[in-house]
Amino acid sequence: MNFLEQFPSRDNLLEAWQPDPAKPPLKVNNHIHSPYSFSAFKSIGEAVKLALAEDVKILGINDFYVADAYGEFIGECLKHRLFPLLNIELIGISREDQQAGIRINDPKNPGRIYVSGKGLAYPFELPPEQKQKLDRVVEESNRQVVTMIDLVNKWMEYQKTGISLSVKVLMEEHAKELLRERHVAKALRVKIEQIADNDDQFYKLLEHIYGGALSQKKRDDIAGIEEELRARLLKAGAPAFVPEDDKAFLNLEEIITIISDAGGIPTYPMLLDGAGGAFTEFESSKENLSNSLKSRGIHSVELIPLRNRIEVLKEYAEYFYENGFVVSFGTEANTTAMLPLTVSCKNAVPLDDKLMQISFKGAAYIAAHQYLYVKEGPGYQNEDRDEMEGLGQAVLNFYFESSKQN
Repeated sequence: MNFLEQFPSRDNLLEAWQPDPAKPPLKVNNHIHSPYSFSAFKSIGEAVKLALAEDVKILGINDFYVADAYGEFIGECLKHRLFPLLNIELIGISREDQQAGIRINDPKNPGRIYVSGKGLAYPFELPPEQKQKLDRVVEESNRQVVTMIDLVNKWMEYQKTGISLSVKVLMEEHAKELLRERHVAKALRVKIEQIADNDDQFYKLLEHIYGGALSQKKRDDIAGIEEELRARLLKAGAPAFVPEDDKAFLNLEEIITIISDAGGIPTYPMLLDGAGGAFTEFESSKENLSNSLKSRGIHSVELIPLRNRIEVLKEYAEYFYENGFVVSFGTEANTTAMLPLTVSCKNAVPLDDKLMQISFKGAAYIAAHQYLYVKEGPGYQNEDRDEMEGLGQAVLNFYFESSKQN
């Protein structure tokens, strides 16, 4: 059962809500990953409690390919009085852009595109044909990583490191249903830590693993060590690299259909200057980007501000909001690094008042969408953005006022 089923009708919600322009917007983080894909958090509960400690009131889960965490996530949010937003992230290919050599929001792979779905239905359900497509992608992704693990073990044996990884143990201790390259790096880093009694042993073991090359990371930089292990062992040209099969990627049209069939809002994650300061060809002009997204049926965007300079974030976020897009922000938490859940820009520059308002309104829109999908069904009357934002604020008002009474 979805908790939104118990909410009043939209007319009653709107009647009970009085806009207060002087009231500051609620803090939102609409993009975190959980242990069900890969994350900095040991559990869903830890993520929710950390958000609570930072006064984040609206939290959005955004795992790759899977929605398995939704039930647990909703339960933890309700228990701690956070409003849950239900999202997903898929990786696909735009063949047209790939053939033209155009990088989209993956700085290294032309045509590769990350797409989020915001505000999915719960329980998560797909038509059989769409479920088969998504299951096939997960199976192919897992197959690729299992092959990587086999190559890692052969390399470790060749280098006489005494390290061996087990797929079964890795799934039990580090992953859930989805096995990712990051899980392999994490499991390796844990094994190295267990073997090395001191820093000297730690770095000598890494030197063996890297075929004689020295590590460039400090031992306490956990996320950095794992990224280095990925680069030295699992990426192109490395001993355990396994190329991705085209079967692991859906095309953009299939992704949009899956998200829509799951009750979600197709959303484009912007990279902007997040890859060393250089924009991709697809994102270099905000006007062209806006037109291209609209032509592909995408009217919602999101940003991970900690990757972006505040000047860049403001330019794009404000432009897209002023041009009718739903805009939301998050922190991702897709590495082992435990970063704050309060959304901020590069170099910890905080969001200004206008960006905070845009963030809150984006969350309100998605909250309204989740509410209407439950109360009135997938064919609900789609109001314009201002009306959706107002309804979403009424939904949030009811939720938090009700929470005070429980």
